[in-house]
Amino acid sequence: MSDSDKPVDPAQGEPWPLENPDPSDKVHDRHHEHPHDHHEHPHDDHPHSPAEVAKVLEQHLDEVSQHAKELGDEINRKAGRNLLASIVVGAVLLAALGSSLFFFPWAFVAIIGVGLVIAEVEVARAIKGARGWKVTFVPLVIGSVALLCGAYGIQQWGFMDANLWVLGCLGLTTLAVLLVRMLGPIEGYVADVASSLFLLAYLPLLGSAVMFILASPEGSDKIVVFIATIAASDTGGYLMGLALGKHKMAPRLSPKKSWEGMAGSFILAGVAAILMVVLWLNEPWWKALILAFSLVIIGTVGDLVESIIKRDLGIKDMGSILPGHGGVMDRVDSYLVAAFPAWILMAWLFPHV
Repeated sequence: MSDSDKPVDPAQGEPWPLENPDPSDKVHDRHHEHPHDHHEHPHDDHPHSPAEVAKVLEQHLDEVSQHAKELGDEINRKAGRNLLASIVVGAVLLAALGSSLFFFPWAFVAIIGVGLVIAEVEVARAIKGARGWKVTFVPLVIGSVALLCGAYGIQQWGFMDANLWVLGCLGLTTLAVLLVRMLGPIEGYVADVASSLFLLAYLPLLGSAVMFILASPEGSDKIVVFIATIAASDTGGYLMGLALGKHKMAPRLSPKKSWEGMAGSFILAGVAAILMVVLWLNEPWWKALILAFSLVIIGTVGDLVESIIKRDLGIKDMGSILPGHGGVMDRVDSYLVAAFPAWILMAWLFPHV
């Protein structure tokens, strides 16, 4: 419509604006607008200077860090421990034990000896704190080190029977504890001696079976199989229990242990034992299953034994020297109780290895 066709305002002599202008006129007008009329600065929200870019990046990194921390805290809460620290410490320990086994077995013996002495200190402190009983340390530590080192060394040197050495160390250490404790007050004598001899039997005596395995033919290989099977049992039980654990196994002793976790222990320990026994020892798979089944049950009993000790003493962990694990005693409980059965089973299952 041309201007001549529009109605004219008599007072001004200009065309009146139409109430409903032609839509085509708006379309035509939009086509002639500058492309930046409505978006003059399409990137106004984005920083231009390096300082602004750095600030935005810092904000994003802070957000990512916060989310990661929240996720890690949630995982640790469900796990009941610092999972990352647990993995790192476990890997370092396995690397140290594995390298010493094959390059210098005496270093392995030293690591086990130092670890068990630290465990004795942890348990002794817990007993003293809960009951006031005092362990007779000097004869206990000397007897423990002599027993462990001799259980391996005597079989290497062959100048006397290793069983005689172990029995001799036990008898002489017991006698030394009885005599040294006589120098203290009469009150508490029985409790102090009993706690000392309890540690002697629980730690170095049970731990000596590891030395017997190491001193046997292909002992390093057998130790690897033993450690791998128990570690797989612990890991499988932990992961399966964390993910699916609903039915408590022994709530009075260990509230976190479940039958689902036990199933995970059997599965992962069975797989690990088959791989290690078949590929490492060149023995049939069915022997691996017997070993795995036995060690899972015995290792779980070892966990429960330590759980009842800690509950009796009113503590959560024996120590804190190993981040993510607690104390040394918290880490070796399954291995200690399973060592003697493993030694006997391996002597029966692998007589030619």
